[in-house]
Parts: sequence; C-alpha cells; structure tokens
Amino acid sequence: MSNNTLENGIGFWQLISKNKIEIPIIQRDYAQGRNDDKTKIIRNGFLSSLIDTLENKKNLELDFVYGNVNEKILQPLDGQQRLTTLFLLHWYIYFKTDKSAESKNALLKFTYETRTSSREFCTELVENHDNLGEGKKISEKISDSNWFFLSWKKDPTIKAMLIMLDAIEEKLEVKSEDEMAVFFKDLTSENPPITFLFKELKDIGLTDDLYIKMNARGVPLTDFENFKARFEKHIDDNKWELEESNLLEKTSHKIDTSWTDLFWKHRGSDNLIDDEFIKFIAGIAIINYAKNKEFLENEKEFSEVKKILLEKNKNTTDEAVKTEIIERNIQRLFNNPNTVSPKDFPTKNAFEYLKNCLDIYSKNKNDETFPSDLELWDYCKKGTVDISSDTKTENNLFIEFVKNGETTYKQRILFFAQTVYLLNADTINQEFLSHWMRVIRNIAHNSTIDSASGFVGAVNLVNELSKGSLNIYEYLVQNKIESTFAKTETTEEILKSSIITNPINNKISIFLIEDTNFFKGKIKFALHCIDFENNQSAFDENKLNSLYTVINEHLNSDDISAKFRSAMFTVKNNDFYEYWRSWSYGTDTHKRCLIENTSDLKWNFTNGYYGDYLKELLLKLIDKSLDQIINEYSFPEQMPNWKRRLIKEPTLQEEYAQSRYFGISNDNKAFLFYNRKRPNTRKDCKKIE
Repeated sequence: MSNNTLENGIGFWQLISKNKIEIPIIQRDYAQGRNDDKTKIIRNGFLSSLIDTLENKKNLELDFVYGNVNEKILQPLDGQQRLTTLFLLHWYIYFKTDKSAESKNALLKFTYETRTSSREFCTELVENHDNLGEGKKISEKISDSNWFFLSWKKDPTIKAMLIMLDAIEEKLEVKSEDEMAVFFKDLTSENPPITFLFKELKDIGLTDDLYIKMNARGVPLTDFENFKARFEKHIDDNKWELEESNLLEKTSHKIDTSWTDLFWKHRGSDNLIDDEFIKFIAGIAIINYAKNKEFLENEKEFSEVKKILLEKNKNTTDEAVKTEIIERNIQRLFNNPNTVSPKDFPTKNAFEYLKNCLDIYSKNKNDETFPSDLELWDYCKKGTVDISSDTKTENNLFIEFVKNGETTYKQRILFFAQTVYLLNADTINQEFLSHWMRVIRNIAHNSTIDSASGFVGAVNLVNELSKGSLNIYEYLVQNKIESTFAKTETTEEILKSSIITNPINNKISIFLIEDTNFFKGKIKFALHCIDFENNQSAFDENKLNSLYTVINEHLNSDDISAKFRSAMFTVKNNDFYEYWRSWSYGTDTHKRCLIENTSDLKWNFTNGYYGDYLKELLLKLIDKSLDQIINEYSFPEQMPNWKRRLIKEPTLQEEYAQSRYFGISNDNKAFLFYNRKRPNTRKDCKKIE
C-alpha cells in the first residue's frame, strides 16, 4: 500500500482484498446502527445514497479514510463507521447472491479488536451465512442462529450492526436476485461505484492522544475493558493458552460469551457488567494470593518492604517480606478492586484458578447456589433481592461477592468454601454442601478474620479442610488437622463431628442449637450444660433439645428480660454482677453490672468461673418458668434487702436501671443508674434499700 493519497479513490473490496481491516481497540463502538432518532435519520440518508448509487450506476466518493498498515493489517484511524457499514452492505449482498469461497475469504478479513465478541461475531456472520435461524428480519434470523451467543446482544457494536443490517434489508428486500448480483459485481469490480480516498499514516502508533486529536470522538475504556485487553496480552505473552487450543475454551472467547452471560444477569443499575466482573476477578485474585502465596517478585518492591519492616522492628527474613507483600496485595484489592491487573495473576496456576472459578459459576445456575436449610446470618441474609433492573432472585454468596459495596473477609471465606465445594463435586449434594458450609460458617463466625493476615490463615484452614468438603464430618473424625488457625473452633467442630457421625441422627439436635442467635455455631457451653465434655462422654440428645427450647425462649433476642436478670440473683452465691467491677466516683460506690445485653451474657457467662451461674439457671429453666424460679426462691438469712427486692421486683430494673449498671455503697445499699452509665451524683440514681 502506498504512502500517498489514492487520488482516484479505492473501493472497499479493493482495500479488503489487499489487507486485513482491523478496527483498533482505541476506537469507539460502531455508531451508525444506534437506535436513536438522530442516528436513524443519518443512517437512512447514508444508505439511500449508497443504494441510489448502485441502482443508477452513479459514483459516490466517501471522503478520506486514514489508517496505519503494518504487515498487511490496516488499522483505520478515521473511517471506522463507513468501513463497517460497507462491510455489512457487502455481506448482505453476498449473502443474497454470490456466496463463493473467494468472496467469503475476503469478507473474513474484516474484524474488530475492540471487543472479542465483536470480532467473533464478524467471523461467525461470514462463516455461517447459510446457517441462520428463524425470524422475519435478518437480525432475528441471525440472533436465532445456534452459533449466536445471547450475550452478544449486549455488545453495543453487535447491536448496532444488527440494526444496520435490518435497515439494509429494508431497502434491498424488493430487489431481485439478478439485480443484487449486478450490485455485487459492480462493488467488487476494479472500478467500483462507491469509493473513498485512503491515506496511509506510516509508522504512526494509534495512541489514545492521537486518536482523540484527529477524530475527537474517542471514548475512554472502562477499568474492565482495560483489564481485559491487558489480560489477554498477558495470557498470550506467557503462552498459557496454545494457539491450536479449541477457540470455545479460550479466555478471549469466554470473556465475551459464557462469562458475560453470567454477569449480565447480575448487571448494575447502569446496565453494565464491568463493575461486577472486575470485582469477581479481584476477589479471586485475593483468594489466590492467600491460598498459593504467588506474586511477581520485584527487587525494588522487596527492598522497600524489607526497609519498612526493619523500621518497625519487625521480622525481615525473606519469608516475612514475602508474607508482607502478599498481605499488602490482598489489602489493596480489598480496598479497591479496580486496581486489579494481570500481574495479580502471576502464574499459570493463578490464571487457571480464575478460569475454573468463572467456568464453574457459569454452569448449571451455580451462581444461584445456596446451602439449603442453613442460616448464614448477616453474611448472606435470606430473601429476594434485585440484582438488576429487571431480575430478582434469592440472595446468595455469589451476589454478596460481586455486589456494589464491601464484601467482608468473612463473606469471602464463605464464598471460597462454596467455590471449593463446586469445583470438587461432580454434582451438588445439598445435604453435604450444607454440612460443609455449616462447619466453615461456624469457624468463620467465631474467629477473628478482619485483616489480610487473618484472611490468609482462614483460607489456608479452609483449603486444608476442603479435602473433606464432600463429607466433612467423616473427614474431621478421621483426619488430623495441621492448620493452627482457629484451633479452638476447629477442635469444637471435630468434637461435634464425633456426635453427628455416631449415630448420624444426632445432627438434628446439634444443628438446632448451633443456629440459635445466642450460640451461633459455638456450642461448647451447651455441651458443658449437658455434661458432654469429650467424644468419650455419653451424649444426652433429649437434654440438649430441652436446653435448645430454653435458649430459644429466653435468649433469642438482643436483650435478656428483667425477670431473667432477677433469676440470675437466685443461683450460686447470688453475686453474678461481680463479673464486672469498677468504681463510680460520682456516686462513691462499687460499680457493678446487671448484664448489658444477650451478647454480654454470652461472652462473660459461657467461659470461666461465671459459666456455672448461667448453666445452673438454664438447667432450672428446663423444668420451671422464670416466675416459678423467682416466686419459689427462699432468701438466705444474710441477703441484703436491696438484693431481695431486685429478685422479687423485676420492674425495678425496667424503671430505674435502663443503663443496666448500679452501685453498691460501703454500707451495702444499692443505687440503680437510671439511663446513664456514669451518673454525676447519687441524686442521679434510684436508691434501693
């Protein structure tokens, strides 16, 4: 191709016969097929000019087309819209008449670099011209074809191409095959009726700046489009997918077909999938960093991190520096998923893991997976949610993973666990999936996972346990767990597994009490209440069920009742309030607490010395009500009157101790702290004597 302007003009067919035409990635989407009123008028006028030229043997020049030619690949800098329309016009007339292999090969040389979907659509359109589906319009026949991916309808370029093809058909459908054959012959001749002036810009790179300066119509690529383009290059550079690989299995194909179909269902209110797609990719990168501890080593980064650790008097071994780099990458992606880059997938192992995760959620509606009969509490609240402007579904962990807003580290652990199961299982067994997710839920909820380091520990534990994900209870009783993360919680899960597997029907009573708001997965205290301490003890299922009834009745809300507090005065040494000790300078009293709420009760009365206070009361409540316990209680002879009144008059707490705190004077009087934890004087209190 010459470096000079072709003053006599060149036809589309002449250009494509000599070069492959590739619309570069910096170009905007095909716009002449848009469906707004202004574009309709422009489109109709332009097509009318083209058809009139063919019908009346006229000549039409379409001004300049600028471009760069390198190794017989033409990338137009200006002229994309006209070239795409001419491609569609030539294809339609070819489709109606010629259909020769030579013409087909020429048309296959027109392609798009902007989106893989646009590129593949152009190829499939030419390859499958004789394999269309049903419909009245040409767009309907194409969309109904078995080779057409539904996700392609979301590609703005493909949508515009289909609209343009309908417009072309509308103007040419009255033409006979002979007339169309003449049109094609003229268009492919050495002196075509429709031409443009081509200007080759040799050795000029098509940068964003140059494009915007010359064309003034560029649109910036989104974070996801940038990532996609760089990621495909990253894959090619590392040769992670062989050229001879099946096209349908390649990332470049899936990212615009089956994976796009997955995220289209979860698109945002802007009807785009970019944010959801990029958050999923970043989320998988976070998991992979924690699981495999792989990253692209960089001497400068290594030195900088080592220096920082040294300044903080921390361990500076190579292993410590690597751990710090991993945790920094996790924290970066956690705070801002849009910073994800191909470098966050440094190895083929990391790349394959991402691909496997995308594949598994694209199949069999796995994105709707939710373990049946299992509460995930605030990590994934049950209920119908809007996932797009026109789609509702039951909430699940996939939605929580890709939604707009923060996905906590604990939610990520649960999603990782679910993903592990899906990757390990040939088919989903809802019972075993629920068992697996229950164990991970219990451990995650009762562990500290609020930082990158905690997340790494949790991922490694889940990864170790995943060997038994298809039957977790059998695995736990038969294998030694090496991970030291959440050792206490894991040990409890092993203990519960010994109950559940011998005999198996014990799991119902275990699950019931695990799911209570009070215990939320950690039931060691409940087992202590029924005197089951280890897997050699006798397990009393009936007693545990009775305890569950008590817990469900009295400790199911965020606060405990005044009567429950009054009853707590009746057990042991009648001094449960001593669990919290301080001094009130305003009232000159020994400050004590009547238990702030249910959470306070759980954390202070299920461990240590005061655990037996709560145990005694709960066991009493199996056979008696709070009223019976209070009314039947006999006061010890030395019990002060204020304590007797608080037992027999629970309403005193409700009226005068909304703060749940009170003070005991040196002369053994009680001062209830109304609704302030720190009263200024005794006048701010209710004196009980």
